[in-house]
Amino acid sequence: MSKIKKHKITIIGSGLVGMTLALKIASQGINVLLIDKVSDNNLLNIKDSRTSAISQGSARILSELGLWEQIKKECQPILDIIVTEGLSNNKIFFQSSELDEGPLGYIVNNKFLKEFIYRNVKKSKNIQFIQNSTLKKIKSNPFYVELTTNKARIHTSLVVGADGRFSNTRSLANLKYFYHDYRQCAYVFNICHKREHQSKALERFFPSGPLAILPMKKKKSKNLSSVVWTIKNFNSNSQRIFEQNFKQEFMNKYGDFFGSVLKIENPAKYNLNVFSCYEPFKNRVVLVGDANQAIHPIAGQGLNLGFRDSKILADVIIEAQSLGFDIGSEIVLNKYLRKRYIDKNLLFQATHSLNDLFSSENLFLQNIRKAGLRLFNRSALLKKQSMMFAMGLRNFEI
Repeated sequence: MSKIKKHKITIIGSGLVGMTLALKIASQGINVLLIDKVSDNNLLNIKDSRTSAISQGSARILSELGLWEQIKKECQPILDIIVTEGLSNNKIFFQSSELDEGPLGYIVNNKFLKEFIYRNVKKSKNIQFIQNSTLKKIKSNPFYVELTTNKARIHTSLVVGADGRFSNTRSLANLKYFYHDYRQCAYVFNICHKREHQSKALERFFPSGPLAILPMKKKKSKNLSSVVWTIKNFNSNSQRIFEQNFKQEFMNKYGDFFGSVLKIENPAKYNLNVFSCYEPFKNRVVLVGDANQAIHPIAGQGLNLGFRDSKILADVIIEAQSLGFDIGSEIVLNKYLRKRYIDKNLLFQATHSLNDLFSSENLFLQNIRKAGLRLFNRSALLKKQSMMFAMGLRNFEI
């Protein structure tokens, strides 16, 4: 093992949230160490056909980093969102024209987004990236944290866990969390359809789970959409029958919304669960993104929640550094906790409750849902406030 290396800030995880956090801190001339178990080659040659939903608020965070103008060229704006209960005519229309804030959100290809942000990380003189590095041990004392990896021992003032839903950092730091298995899975795939999407997104709620159809961008084509389809888990025999009839089952719920489907890509399947830390920090270790809260994809807000984590934590660190404070102290990290507490818990509870509400086959709740959707669609105030919240333009801080 080589000699001990000293760093002020060490980020574990080179996902989108970890990298944007590193870029924000490094933009102020503060050195950052970024560690990940993956290699440089993996990050520059990603095989990922999925998309990410970027809110208007996240677009503004990326704009502050000087990244958005390039990313925007590859994004498909969402101008309208239609929400329905199943195939019924009971609908809510969300239209960007009702606000003066630009598109409701954007859809971007994961492969492009990750590779683009990583290339900017590599350009930064204030970010050191150690690849193929696995965190083995975390040992804290009042003044620094000692990290042991398969490559080195590191002393650092602050450790940031940005290593995702199944965070190794969270486990090694013994940060307690709430966990729930939804007993659902999400099928993610792209489709080509006959009619143009006209920058519209659709979300249909079924008792088996929601179906989201999101417009994609491709040169000279407006006929591509990304699908996130949530269903309840089956037993093995029922699962096999479902997958044999996958296309027909999807078409039954799709309802010919953008015309006939010309092509369906092979779906990727993900089991759905939720992690939510009771407190995001302990002994100079702090969590961001899915490591702190990994929510249900029902509203497509997971990445945006992580981007807001990265912005607020970076702002807190930069301010503490400028004032000469210890960036790993409880005083500093408590400020991050306060600023993120309402936003995190509100979105966690909202997605958790929405999934329960719309997955219920209880007749009383079905009637409540129908009445609620009608009332909601008639209230301009409720619609505008919910759009501002979903767009990440409502600031909730203590």
